[in-house]
Amino acid sequence: MNNIFEILMEKGNPKLAIRYAKRIIKDGQGKTPTEIAPGTKVYELVEELAKYLSEERIRNFM
Repeated sequence: MNNIFEILMEKGNPKLAIRYAKRIIKDGQGKTPTEIAPGTKVYELVEELAKYLSEERIRNFM
């Protein structure tokens, strides 16, 4: 889909999703990744890739 980013930005809230993902990982400290489900660290990749977006779009992630 060529417009997937636009759809995600319109329908979702990346900043909120990142905050929730960090909370799940923090709450699961000391547990194995399978015990933390549905927690993942994909938010780290999203934060890193967001650095390459325009200033306007970065505000949606940080």
